[in-house]
Amino acid sequence: MEDYTIVLDEGTTSTRALVFDKKGMVISSARRSLKAIYPKPGWVEQSADEIYIKSVEAMEEAIEKCGFYPKKLGITNQRETVVVWDSKSGETLYNAVVWRDKRGQQLCEKLKADGYESPIRSKTGLLLDPYFSASKIRWLMDNVNEISSGVKKGTAKFGTVDSFLIWKLTGNHFIEASNASRTLLFNTSTFSWDQELLKVFGIPIDILPKVMPSAYTFGNSKYGEILGVLGDQQSALFGNECLSPGEAKCTYGTGAFVLANSGNLEISIPPGLLKTIAWRVSDKTTYALEGSILSSGENMTWLKSVGMIKEYDEIESLSRSVPSSEKLYFIPALDGLGAPRWVPNARGLFVGLSSFHTRAHIVRSVLDSMAFSVAEVIEAFKESGLSISKISVDGGGSQNSLLVQTLADATCVLAEIPKLHEMTAYGAFLMSGVGAGEWSIEDLKKRKNQSDSYTPKVDLTKEYKEWKLAEDFSVKWSQK
Repeated sequence: MEDYTIVLDEGTTSTRALVFDKKGMVISSARRSLKAIYPKPGWVEQSADEIYIKSVEAMEEAIEKCGFYPKKLGITNQRETVVVWDSKSGETLYNAVVWRDKRGQQLCEKLKADGYESPIRSKTGLLLDPYFSASKIRWLMDNVNEISSGVKKGTAKFGTVDSFLIWKLTGNHFIEASNASRTLLFNTSTFSWDQELLKVFGIPIDILPKVMPSAYTFGNSKYGEILGVLGDQQSALFGNECLSPGEAKCTYGTGAFVLANSGNLEISIPPGLLKTIAWRVSDKTTYALEGSILSSGENMTWLKSVGMIKEYDEIESLSRSVPSSEKLYFIPALDGLGAPRWVPNARGLFVGLSSFHTRAHIVRSVLDSMAFSVAEVIEAFKESGLSISKISVDGGGSQNSLLVQTLADATCVLAEIPKLHEMTAYGAFLMSGVGAGEWSIEDLKKRKNQSDSYTPKVDLTKEYKEWKLAEDFSVKWSQK
């Protein structure tokens, strides 16, 4: 009988189920949309019950389509989102507080003023920011009566989305290592919940799940044995088979997530970037450096909204119709600048605009900015002492070959587009195989993904430096 693996790819806007055969080919899939809830400005919630129900529906449909029940289940998920439930009744006690939610900002500002940012960064590799889970957990404990009561009685259980799904499917209160490393409570050097950080945030350890490796027997479910779990960006890194130090991936979506495998190297963390657990197999932890760019594909959406393009497939042909942007530079700070600068009040700029420039030059400058902003993160990776040997590109932007070539030229690094497009789900599939003992990471290093390669062809050093100078203007504008 064929050995199938189903992967649950639980994201922010949708949850998807994909059935893989043993060779890693997708034989069926199903998708369900998820609703976002905005109770107040800066607050973002989702129904955790809907997340579970829709995930089950997607798995049932994918299984029905292929006609076989899988033996293994892998999970990859949105990372910093917090769910809390009652361990006796099984009921959720509040909506899931989503990673985008900012309600913990006041607590984070207070802890910064009290001098906690440096020790937190040293222990976790993260920034003291409401993006991560800890301030969300504290807010829930302080503001929801059912939760504060449940904490006192010992019945309230907290977790990220992977924890909640594992609990619903198996009854086990576990969290996977890469997800735990996004909470601001997990010491990535000692591989444990940090007592000092728990005290800083006022969070009792007994409400938190037990931390497990990425490849592990998390428990049996109706949909197969759960053997591999990873946070979504780490899963994409694994799926892109960036398995050695210096191999990086860039996922082009609304924003862009750039991660580089740093192995077990003790390297410095560049300002504005994160050090996170990539995955843990047995007792060996692999780390990654991470940079998040706020505006990427969003820039293309903006071009369409202001009438510069009618359809997205115009972008590449229009950009190729001119040899360059002719010294017109766009700074993609429509919602502020992300990594590595992190200037939330920065705003988008066109610098160098003249009567010579056409619509094609404007579109080309926006496309170039998507490459240059990733190049800036790659440059920060290199400054930390990490040698970057390749960049695997996935997400919507990977369909634009000019963008990928420009990225290779701007970074002077080989860029690759894997022929398999489901990198996040594929990473969870591969990790499930590791968990089942079917292959090891060393085995995976020997069988690389089929991909299209883009070697650097044009030296864009001068253009990149000029673009960074234009970015300085955006930063200065934010300080006016």
